[in-house]
Amino acid sequence: MDNKTQIVEQRHQFDMNTGWDYYRNHLHRGEGKMLSYLWNRFQWNYWHRMNMVPSFPLNVHIESSSQCNIKCDHCFRQYMDMKEDENMPMDMYKKIVDECAENNLFTLKFSMRGEPTVNPLIGDMVLYAKEKGIKEVWVNTHGGNLTEEMMEKFVRAKLDILMVSFDGLGEMYESIRTPIKYDKALAKLKMIMEVRKKMKSKRPQVKVQSLWSAIKANPDEYLKIMGDIVDKVAYNIDYDYTKVHFIPDPDFVCYRLWQQVAITSQGDFLKCPSDFEKEEVLANINDTSIKEVWDTLQRDERQKHLAMRRLESEVCAKCHHGATIVEKEKEAPTYQKEVNDIPYEGGFSGVGMNRPNG
Repeated sequence: MDNKTQIVEQRHQFDMNTGWDYYRNHLHRGEGKMLSYLWNRFQWNYWHRMNMVPSFPLNVHIESSSQCNIKCDHCFRQYMDMKEDENMPMDMYKKIVDECAENNLFTLKFSMRGEPTVNPLIGDMVLYAKEKGIKEVWVNTHGGNLTEEMMEKFVRAKLDILMVSFDGLGEMYESIRTPIKYDKALAKLKMIMEVRKKMKSKRPQVKVQSLWSAIKANPDEYLKIMGDIVDKVAYNIDYDYTKVHFIPDPDFVCYRLWQQVAITSQGDFLKCPSDFEKEEVLANINDTSIKEVWDTLQRDERQKHLAMRRLESEVCAKCHHGATIVEKEKEAPTYQKEVNDIPYEGGFSGVGMNRPNG
Protein backbone atom coordinates (compact mmCIF):
# COMPACT_ATOMS: atom_id res chain seq x y z
CA MET A 1 0.00 0.00 0.00
CA ASP A 2 1.15 3.53 -0.65
CA ASN A 3 0.79 6.41 1.79
CA LYS A 4 -2.68 7.21 0.49
CA THR A 5 -3.99 3.82 1.61
CA GLN A 6 -2.17 3.47 4.92
CA ILE A 7 -4.49 2.09 7.58
CA VAL A 8 -3.91 4.26 10.64
CA GLU A 9 -5.00 3.76 14.24
CA GLN A 10 -5.79 6.97 16.13
CA ARG A 11 -5.51 6.93 19.90
CA HIS A 12 -8.40 8.30 21.90
CA GLN A 13 -7.64 6.57 25.20
CA PHE A 14 -4.41 6.97 27.14
CA ASP A 15 -3.03 4.99 30.08
CA MET A 16 -2.20 6.94 33.20
CA ASN A 17 -0.10 4.05 34.49
CA THR A 18 3.57 4.44 33.56
CA GLY A 19 6.79 2.48 33.94
CA TRP A 20 6.50 -0.94 35.55
CA ASP A 21 2.76 -0.52 36.23
CA TYR A 22 2.14 -0.36 32.48
CA TYR A 23 3.92 -3.67 31.83
CA ARG A 24 2.49 -5.28 34.96
CA ASN A 25 -1.00 -4.70 33.60
CA HIS A 26 -0.12 -6.50 30.37
CA LEU A 27 1.34 -9.41 32.34
CA HIS A 28 -1.85 -9.51 34.37
CA ARG A 29 -4.03 -9.42 31.28
CA GLY A 30 -2.11 -12.22 29.57
CA GLU A 31 -1.70 -14.45 32.61
CA GLY A 32 -2.58 -18.06 31.84
CA LYS A 33 -2.81 -17.39 28.10
CA MET A 34 0.34 -15.40 27.35
CA LEU A 35 1.21 -16.87 23.95
CA SER A 36 -2.29 -16.41 22.56
CA TYR A 37 -2.46 -12.95 24.16
CA LEU A 38 0.80 -11.84 22.51
CA TRP A 39 -0.38 -13.21 19.15
CA ASN A 40 -3.68 -11.39 19.54
CA ARG A 41 -1.91 -8.12 20.38
CA PHE A 42 0.34 -8.52 17.33
CA GLN A 43 -2.66 -9.06 15.09
CA TRP A 44 -4.54 -6.17 16.71
CA ASN A 45 -1.71 -3.66 16.46
CA TYR A 46 -0.05 -4.59 13.17
CA TRP A 47 -2.16 -6.67 10.81
CA HIS A 48 -4.41 -3.81 9.74
CA ARG A 49 -1.33 -1.76 8.86
CA MET A 50 -0.35 -4.47 6.37
CA ASN A 51 -3.94 -4.94 5.13
CA MET A 52 -3.96 -8.45 6.57
CA VAL A 53 -7.42 -9.66 7.55
CA PRO A 54 -7.87 -12.27 10.32
CA SER A 55 -10.05 -15.25 9.44
CA PHE A 56 -12.48 -14.15 12.17
CA PRO A 57 -12.87 -10.87 14.09
CA LEU A 58 -10.38 -10.31 16.90
CA ASN A 59 -13.05 -8.65 19.03
CA VAL A 60 -16.83 -9.06 19.03
CA HIS A 61 -18.85 -6.32 20.73
CA ILE A 62 -22.05 -7.61 22.32
CA GLU A 63 -24.88 -5.32 23.36
CA SER A 64 -26.40 -7.32 26.21
CA SER A 65 -28.81 -4.43 26.71
CA SER A 66 -29.69 -1.31 24.76
CA GLN A 67 -31.13 0.19 27.95
CA CYS A 68 -29.39 2.50 30.40
CA ASN A 69 -30.64 3.61 33.80
CA ILE A 70 -28.65 6.84 34.21
CA LYS A 71 -28.33 10.05 32.20
CA CYS A 72 -24.68 10.94 31.73
CA ASP A 73 -24.06 14.53 30.75
CA HIS A 74 -21.84 13.67 27.80
CA CYS A 75 -23.57 10.56 26.47
CA PHE A 76 -24.81 10.36 22.88
CA ARG A 77 -28.09 8.97 24.22
CA GLN A 78 -28.99 12.49 25.31
CA TYR A 79 -28.69 13.77 21.74
CA MET A 80 -29.88 10.84 19.62
CA ASP A 81 -33.13 8.96 19.08
CA MET A 82 -32.57 5.44 20.40
CA LYS A 83 -35.08 3.27 18.61
CA GLU A 84 -34.98 0.28 20.95
CA ASP A 85 -34.73 -0.32 24.66
CA GLU A 86 -34.38 -4.01 25.42
CA ASN A 87 -32.15 -6.89 26.53
CA MET A 88 -30.58 -9.43 24.19
CA PRO A 89 -32.41 -12.80 24.38
CA MET A 90 -30.29 -15.57 25.88
CA ASP A 91 -30.85 -17.96 22.96
CA MET A 92 -29.56 -15.33 20.53
CA TYR A 93 -26.57 -14.68 22.75
CA LYS A 94 -25.71 -18.38 22.95
CA LYS A 95 -25.84 -18.67 19.17
CA ILE A 96 -23.34 -15.81 18.91
CA VAL A 97 -20.99 -17.23 21.53
CA ASP A 98 -21.13 -20.73 20.08
CA GLU A 99 -19.89 -19.44 16.72
CA CYS A 100 -17.25 -17.29 18.41
CA ALA A 101 -15.97 -20.31 20.33
CA GLU A 102 -15.86 -22.46 17.18
CA ASN A 103 -13.69 -19.80 15.53
CA ASN A 104 -11.36 -19.32 18.51
CA LEU A 105 -12.39 -15.73 19.25
CA PHE A 106 -10.03 -14.03 21.69
CA THR A 107 -12.07 -11.07 23.03
CA LEU A 108 -15.79 -10.71 23.64
CA LYS A 109 -16.75 -7.31 25.00
CA PHE A 110 -20.07 -6.31 26.57
CA SER A 111 -20.43 -2.67 25.61
CA MET A 112 -22.01 -0.46 22.94
CA ARG A 113 -25.12 1.69 23.34
CA GLY A 114 -26.56 0.48 26.64
CA GLU A 115 -25.44 -0.47 30.14
CA PRO A 116 -24.54 -4.20 30.13
CA THR A 117 -25.46 -4.74 33.79
CA VAL A 118 -29.07 -3.68 33.18
CA ASN A 119 -29.54 -7.17 31.73
CA PRO A 120 -30.26 -9.39 34.77
CA LEU A 121 -28.58 -12.33 33.00
CA ILE A 122 -25.22 -10.60 32.56
CA GLY A 123 -23.52 -12.93 35.07
CA ASP A 124 -24.86 -15.99 33.25
CA MET A 125 -23.74 -14.51 29.93
CA VAL A 126 -20.18 -14.06 31.17
CA LEU A 127 -20.16 -17.60 32.57
CA TYR A 128 -21.42 -19.10 29.30
CA ALA A 129 -18.73 -17.35 27.26
CA LYS A 130 -15.94 -18.46 29.59
CA GLU A 131 -17.22 -22.04 29.73
CA LYS A 132 -17.21 -22.08 25.92
CA GLY A 133 -13.54 -21.11 25.91
CA ILE A 134 -13.57 -17.40 25.04
CA LYS A 135 -10.16 -16.30 26.25
CA GLU A 136 -10.95 -12.74 27.27
CA VAL A 137 -14.35 -11.40 28.33
CA TRP A 138 -14.86 -7.69 29.15
CA VAL A 139 -17.73 -5.86 30.78
CA ASN A 140 -17.86 -2.08 30.32
CA THR A 141 -20.05 -0.41 32.94
CA HIS A 142 -20.88 2.86 34.66
CA GLY A 143 -20.64 0.87 37.89
CA GLY A 144 -23.83 2.12 39.46
CA ASN A 145 -25.60 -1.26 39.28
CA LEU A 146 -22.75 -3.34 40.69
CA THR A 147 -23.60 -5.28 43.83
CA GLU A 148 -21.63 -7.74 45.93
CA GLU A 149 -23.77 -10.59 44.56
CA MET A 150 -23.12 -9.52 40.95
CA MET A 151 -19.41 -9.19 41.62
CA GLU A 152 -19.26 -12.66 43.16
CA LYS A 153 -20.92 -14.00 40.00
CA PHE A 154 -18.32 -12.26 37.86
CA VAL A 155 -15.47 -13.71 39.91
CA ARG A 156 -16.92 -17.24 39.82
CA ALA A 157 -17.48 -16.90 36.07
CA LYS A 158 -13.83 -15.85 35.65
CA LEU A 159 -14.61 -12.49 34.04
CA ASP A 160 -11.31 -11.13 32.74
CA ILE A 161 -11.75 -7.34 32.67
CA LEU A 162 -14.21 -5.00 34.34
CA MET A 163 -13.96 -1.48 32.88
CA VAL A 164 -15.68 1.14 35.04
CA SER A 165 -16.34 4.62 33.68
CA PHE A 166 -15.55 6.98 36.57
CA ASP A 167 -15.43 10.59 35.42
CA GLY A 168 -13.72 12.92 37.85
CA LEU A 169 -13.94 13.22 41.62
CA GLY A 170 -16.54 14.57 44.05
CA GLU A 171 -18.97 17.11 42.61
CA MET A 172 -17.43 16.77 39.16
CA TYR A 173 -18.33 13.08 39.08
CA GLU A 174 -21.89 13.76 40.24
CA SER A 175 -22.35 16.50 37.62
CA ILE A 176 -21.60 13.94 34.90
CA ARG A 177 -22.87 10.57 36.15
CA THR A 178 -26.38 11.62 37.17
CA PRO A 179 -27.90 10.43 39.52
CA ILE A 180 -25.07 8.30 40.99
CA LYS A 181 -23.46 9.75 44.12
CA TYR A 182 -19.68 9.96 44.27
CA ASP A 183 -19.27 8.41 47.73
CA LYS A 184 -21.43 5.42 46.79
CA ALA A 185 -19.59 4.98 43.49
CA LEU A 186 -16.21 5.04 45.24
CA ALA A 187 -17.50 2.55 47.83
CA LYS A 188 -18.55 0.22 45.00
CA LEU A 189 -15.02 0.30 43.56
CA LYS A 190 -13.62 -0.69 46.93
CA MET A 191 -16.29 -3.39 47.30
CA ILE A 192 -15.28 -4.85 43.93
CA MET A 193 -11.69 -5.24 45.04
CA GLU A 194 -12.70 -6.60 48.45
CA VAL A 195 -14.87 -9.30 46.86
CA ARG A 196 -12.03 -10.29 44.57
CA LYS A 197 -9.65 -10.49 47.53
CA LYS A 198 -12.15 -12.44 49.64
CA MET A 199 -12.57 -14.98 46.84
CA LYS A 200 -8.78 -15.20 46.40
CA SER A 201 -8.92 -14.29 42.73
CA LYS A 202 -6.84 -12.06 40.47
CA ARG A 203 -9.79 -11.72 38.13
CA PRO A 204 -11.39 -9.61 36.92
CA GLN A 205 -8.70 -7.05 36.25
CA VAL A 206 -10.41 -3.81 37.28
CA LYS A 207 -9.85 -0.63 35.28
CA VAL A 208 -11.31 2.84 35.57
CA GLN A 209 -11.49 5.41 32.81
CA SER A 210 -12.38 9.10 32.93
CA LEU A 211 -13.07 11.82 30.45
CA TRP A 212 -9.97 14.00 30.32
CA SER A 213 -11.87 17.24 30.88
CA ALA A 214 -13.24 15.85 34.17
CA ILE A 215 -9.76 15.37 35.66
CA LYS A 216 -7.57 17.89 33.84
CA ALA A 217 -7.60 20.32 36.79
CA ASN A 218 -5.75 17.77 38.93
CA PRO A 219 -4.87 14.50 37.19
CA ASP A 220 -2.36 13.65 39.94
CA GLU A 221 -5.12 13.49 42.55
CA TYR A 222 -7.31 11.30 40.34
CA LEU A 223 -4.44 8.93 39.59
CA LYS A 224 -3.49 8.71 43.27
CA ILE A 225 -7.02 7.95 44.49
CA MET A 226 -7.87 5.47 41.75
CA GLY A 227 -4.42 3.94 41.56
CA ASP A 228 -4.65 2.98 45.23
CA ILE A 229 -7.89 1.07 44.57
CA VAL A 230 -7.93 -0.48 41.09
CA ASP A 231 -5.50 -2.18 38.73
CA LYS A 232 -5.40 0.32 35.89
CA VAL A 233 -6.30 3.97 35.30
CA ALA A 234 -6.93 5.60 31.91
CA TYR A 235 -8.61 8.63 30.37
CA ASN A 236 -10.42 9.37 27.13
CA ILE A 237 -10.26 12.50 25.02
CA ASP A 238 -13.71 14.07 24.93
CA TYR A 239 -15.49 16.64 22.81
CA ASP A 240 -18.61 18.75 23.25
CA TYR A 241 -20.56 17.42 20.28
CA THR A 242 -23.02 20.31 20.38
CA LYS A 243 -20.23 22.81 19.77
CA VAL A 244 -17.95 21.09 17.27
CA HIS A 245 -18.13 19.49 13.89
CA PHE A 246 -15.79 17.09 12.18
CA ILE A 247 -14.05 17.63 8.86
CA PRO A 248 -13.46 14.10 7.56
CA ASP A 249 -10.29 13.07 5.75
CA PRO A 250 -11.32 11.14 2.62
CA ASP A 251 -7.96 9.33 2.60
CA PHE A 252 -8.31 7.93 6.11
CA VAL A 253 -8.70 4.13 6.23
CA CYS A 254 -10.21 2.97 9.52
CA TYR A 255 -8.53 0.12 11.38
CA ARG A 256 -11.76 -1.00 13.08
CA LEU A 257 -12.97 -2.84 9.98
CA TRP A 258 -9.91 -5.10 10.25
CA GLN A 259 -10.43 -5.88 13.93
CA GLN A 260 -14.01 -6.14 15.13
CA VAL A 261 -17.74 -6.49 14.60
CA ALA A 262 -20.61 -5.23 16.73
CA ILE A 263 -23.96 -6.93 17.38
CA THR A 264 -26.90 -5.08 18.94
CA SER A 265 -29.44 -6.40 21.43
CA GLN A 266 -31.76 -7.16 18.49
CA GLY A 267 -29.07 -9.12 16.65
CA ASP A 268 -28.23 -6.47 14.07
CA PHE A 269 -24.67 -6.39 12.75
CA LEU A 270 -23.09 -2.94 12.73
CA LYS A 271 -19.87 -2.40 10.82
CA CYS A 272 -18.78 -0.17 13.69
CA PRO A 273 -19.77 0.07 17.38
CA SER A 274 -20.00 3.85 16.89
CA ASP A 275 -23.07 3.52 14.65
CA PHE A 276 -25.23 4.49 17.61
CA GLU A 277 -28.42 5.09 15.62
CA LYS A 278 -28.10 1.93 13.50
CA GLU A 279 -27.91 3.88 10.27
CA GLU A 280 -26.04 1.15 8.39
CA VAL A 281 -27.09 -2.31 9.51
CA LEU A 282 -25.23 -4.99 7.56
CA ALA A 283 -27.37 -8.02 8.47
CA ASN A 284 -29.02 -9.81 11.39
CA ILE A 285 -27.71 -12.79 13.33
CA ASN A 286 -31.04 -14.58 12.77
CA ASP A 287 -30.37 -14.63 9.02
CA THR A 288 -26.61 -15.11 8.74
CA SER A 289 -23.43 -15.87 10.66
CA ILE A 290 -20.61 -13.72 11.99
CA LYS A 291 -18.22 -15.48 9.62
CA GLU A 292 -20.38 -14.70 6.59
CA VAL A 293 -20.67 -11.04 7.57
CA TRP A 294 -16.92 -10.81 8.18
CA ASP A 295 -15.97 -12.49 4.89
CA THR A 296 -18.45 -10.68 2.63
CA LEU A 297 -20.30 -7.62 3.94
CA GLN A 298 -17.49 -6.40 6.19
CA ARG A 299 -15.02 -7.16 3.40
CA ASP A 300 -17.00 -4.89 1.09
CA GLU A 301 -16.72 -2.10 3.67
CA ARG A 302 -12.96 -2.62 3.90
CA GLN A 303 -12.68 -2.38 0.14
CA LYS A 304 -14.59 0.92 0.13
CA HIS A 305 -12.09 2.38 2.57
CA LEU A 306 -9.11 1.18 0.54
CA ALA A 307 -10.69 2.69 -2.60
CA MET A 308 -11.04 6.07 -0.82
CA ARG A 309 -14.84 5.74 -0.83
CA ARG A 310 -15.19 5.92 2.95
CA LEU A 311 -17.25 9.09 2.85
CA GLU A 312 -20.03 7.32 0.95
CA SER A 313 -20.97 6.05 4.39
CA GLU A 314 -22.90 8.54 6.53
CA VAL A 315 -21.61 6.84 9.67
CA CYS A 316 -17.99 7.14 8.58
CA ALA A 317 -18.44 10.66 7.22
CA LYS A 318 -19.44 12.07 10.60
CA CYS A 319 -17.08 9.98 12.72
CA HIS A 320 -14.32 11.70 14.70
CA HIS A 321 -11.82 9.00 13.74
CA GLY A 322 -9.69 10.35 10.92
CA ALA A 323 -11.28 13.80 11.12
CA THR A 324 -10.19 17.31 11.98
CA ILE A 325 -12.27 18.56 14.90
CA VAL A 326 -13.38 22.17 14.47
CA GLU A 327 -15.46 24.36 16.76
CA LYS A 328 -18.52 25.88 15.18
CA GLU A 329 -17.73 29.45 14.11
CA LYS A 330 -13.96 29.00 14.54
CA GLU A 331 -11.13 26.53 14.37
CA ALA A 332 -10.69 24.48 17.52
CA PRO A 333 -7.48 24.94 19.49
CA THR A 334 -5.29 21.88 19.92
CA TYR A 335 -2.23 21.33 21.98
CA GLN A 336 0.08 18.69 23.36
CA LYS A 337 1.42 18.64 26.88
CA GLU A 338 2.90 16.24 29.39
CA VAL A 339 1.24 15.32 32.67
CA ASN A 340 2.94 12.63 34.75
CA ASP A 341 4.81 11.72 31.55
CA ILE A 342 1.41 11.14 29.94
CA PRO A 343 0.89 12.63 26.46
CA TYR A 344 -2.52 14.14 25.91
CA GLU A 345 -4.30 16.53 23.62
CA GLY A 346 -7.54 18.43 23.82
CA GLY A 347 -9.07 21.83 23.31
CA PHE A 348 -12.60 21.88 24.72
CA SER A 349 -13.72 22.79 28.20
CA GLY A 350 -15.51 19.48 28.62
CA VAL A 351 -18.54 18.09 30.40
CA GLY A 352 -20.40 18.39 33.67
CA MET A 353 -19.13 21.28 35.82
CA ASN A 354 -16.60 22.16 33.10
CA ARG A 355 -19.23 23.20 30.59
CA PRO A 356 -19.28 26.97 30.03
CA ASN A 357 -22.97 27.00 30.95
CA GLY A 358 -22.74 24.04 33.36
